[in-house]
Amino acid sequence: MKNKPFSIIPFLIKLQKSQKSSDGGYVLVIAIGTILALSGLLVVYGQSNRVQKTAIDSNIDSSSGFYAAEAGLNLRAQNVRDLFLNRNTPVGNPPQSAKACLGTDSSIQGTGDYQCQIFQFAQSSENRSGYIASTYLTGGTQTLGVVPRGDRFENLNMIENSYSLYSLSFKEGADDSQASAILQMDIKARQIPMFQFAAFYRGDLEILPGPNMTLSGPVHTDGSLYLGANATLSIDGQVTARERLFNFRLNNNATYPDGRVRIRNANDTDWVNLLQAGTGATTPTTNAMDPVRLATAYGTRVQVGTDPISIPTPDILDGTGEYFNQADIRVNFNPPATGANLNYLNTNSFEITAIDRTDSSGNLTTPTERILNARQIRSLRQPVMVGAGLASVTNADYRVCTPATLSGDLATWWNGLTALQKNTFRTQAQAYLQEQIQSMEAPLRFSYMSLPIEDIEDQETLFSDFADDTTSLETGLTAAILPLTVPPVIPFAVGTEVDDAIDNFLEMTPQQIAGLPEFDLVSNTVIANTARCYVAAPFTDIGRDADSHQSWFRFFNNREGRHLRLLQMNLQSMAIWNRDGVFLDETGDVITSTDQLLYLRAPQDNDAPAGSLQRLGYAAIDISDGGMVIHAMVDTDIANAYTNTSRFGFAVVRAQQLIGLARSGNVADPTGLTIATDQGIYPQGDYNTINYQPAGILSDSFNPLSNACIINSEVVINRLNNHDCNQLDGTQIPPTATTFNAGVLGGTDVTVPNGNYNGGLENYPRFQERWGGLPWTYRGSFVSISTPLRVSGRWGQGNVYSAPTRNWDYDQNFNDPRNLPPLTPQFVYIKQESFIRSFDQ
Repeated sequence: MKNKPFSIIPFLIKLQKSQKSSDGGYVLVIAIGTILALSGLLVVYGQSNRVQKTAIDSNIDSSSGFYAAEAGLNLRAQNVRDLFLNRNTPVGNPPQSAKACLGTDSSIQGTGDYQCQIFQFAQSSENRSGYIASTYLTGGTQTLGVVPRGDRFENLNMIENSYSLYSLSFKEGADDSQASAILQMDIKARQIPMFQFAAFYRGDLEILPGPNMTLSGPVHTDGSLYLGANATLSIDGQVTARERLFNFRLNNNATYPDGRVRIRNANDTDWVNLLQAGTGATTPTTNAMDPVRLATAYGTRVQVGTDPISIPTPDILDGTGEYFNQADIRVNFNPPATGANLNYLNTNSFEITAIDRTDSSGNLTTPTERILNARQIRSLRQPVMVGAGLASVTNADYRVCTPATLSGDLATWWNGLTALQKNTFRTQAQAYLQEQIQSMEAPLRFSYMSLPIEDIEDQETLFSDFADDTTSLETGLTAAILPLTVPPVIPFAVGTEVDDAIDNFLEMTPQQIAGLPEFDLVSNTVIANTARCYVAAPFTDIGRDADSHQSWFRFFNNREGRHLRLLQMNLQSMAIWNRDGVFLDETGDVITSTDQLLYLRAPQDNDAPAGSLQRLGYAAIDISDGGMVIHAMVDTDIANAYTNTSRFGFAVVRAQQLIGLARSGNVADPTGLTIATDQGIYPQGDYNTINYQPAGILSDSFNPLSNACIINSEVVINRLNNHDCNQLDGTQIPPTATTFNAGVLGGTDVTVPNGNYNGGLENYPRFQERWGGLPWTYRGSFVSISTPLRVSGRWGQGNVYSAPTRNWDYDQNFNDPRNLPPLTPQFVYIKQESFIRSFDQ
């Protein structure tokens, strides 16, 4: 007989029919029945409560397990993102199985970046268990390609790596068969070079030009984007912003009429006005553009509220960062204190380490470091005698110097010599001159190369013994020479003949001595292309520590309101020194070649432009990280160098032609040059305008100077406390039109709402001269990942500069990944392809 559920109702009915019942008994029975009924309800409630608590606990456990597994996935995805941000890719092998991660046998748990990794998560409350997430990585397929149309950053070149991340969560103490959740996330890690943008900012970006401006490239900000124009701003590229898009000026809430800003539509067939497209009206407003309206008008060409991306931080430029570690030439500026005299110039102000990452055949190899010694550094501070091949170049674009000739009495004396005497004098005089220059502890000014030898020692007490003792020259001139016939011939007889030779030597300038050609011994005629000439020193120390101190050259930064100490790098002279330079060997005071001390040279490229460094074998062969990288920093022991009132920086001159390899019939993948520094940089004059190469400049702040901002007789920049650059006598030098071709990364100021304006993209370059509308022509990419860390002068102060005509645009060459500068900065974003939850182990 089956047990039936208990019910009080039949019992009550029976009692009601009983003849012996009474009203009192009925009430008693009813009370007893009620109590029994309530007791039953309590039993039912208790059973229901236990079921509900079990269900809640189960739901909490399920959610906690899921969240733990998801957190494990996110942490592991961040590890992958960080690897790519530092230009690394995951290496190693995945575990043999998911359960392998829970055991103790490390041999089956994978290796490197793929191996098992356990994350622990604390209990959510006192009476609950904590969770662990066991994670691992698989995959790693890499492809080079273009971001698909419609995706964020469409049409840009990328490196894409596909991975699968796995995460299993367990209650603490559970065995490997009791997983609370099993998750899989398939991702694509996309590395995108930042120089593919006309403008790329980590923070808010303001583009508010006065005259017409067209940007023919993508624009991105990881903050909000503020667009406006006094004329017309046209953007022909995808526009993306992590936050919002506005059509007004942030610092004063000034708005702009419809039509001032226009962006190409989704099909790239027409211009669409931003204000009407983003608001549905033509009334100026400070409100953000409507994302829905933007999507309707522009499709994926304009995207706001985008997901975050991983952007490099400014420490990539410091002495522990990527550019220092991967540099091919490291420059450490350690300037001695200036004072009441020029004696500080006797001390070397910098150190150099050269790193060969490519062998002489152009193959990547194990890096080899070479620290230049004190005499090699001293040589880099002196003028350099150019090889005859380069000195003979007459093409105006590639001519580095012109050999000087003799005139007057010097020419008369010279023309009266035999061919043997001329050749002997040339050889001995040039060798003696080189030895004298290299023996000087202080650097000879380049203008001294145009003074008679006998006058140089009178210029400064630093050079009082220059060419003071000519005994070795006399010995060389009177030494017997064995020509084609015997007996031996003495070129200059002891006495009047050699005395005249010495006298004429002392009256010649170094440039004239370098310009002496070789002669044919039979015909006594000049052998073509044998004359030489001097160029300025590869490195020059500029500036002083105080107004009362002595220094030849100065640089006052009006925006910062202080004197700076700059180390000037002459790129042209660096390339020439690396082949034609000499130094005095420390072991025996012997003149020694500097060939390939800075970098290994590429073979002559007969398809490169005639007269170019690449054509004549002066260019670098390095292919590591895409080409040559120079990193420059100030010694960390220098006071004040690493504050926002740094007194230091680096200047770059003679950079019309860079030291890398341009595209040619022999070079399909050009290399080029990137210069990186954690201080401000001051590039002077045309940059990368001949034999165009991939070029990048990364610095704390970007301060371009015009073609005119240089003393031509010294090849040194000089700027006093006024609006323009200056001659040595203080005469101001008005700027001239200048062209600059390079991707640039630098710090930019921040606009304060209803406060200071940062100048916008149009004032990304921190100009220092009164341009007065002269053109500063720019093709490249402006990237900003932070505010400047070493300077603090705000934009908008009076008497700092007047604006140039900004003939600017994105460099379309960067659309070809082979034309991107060496070690181009990149950002990383993770694109999730799928997210799978499995319920089976």
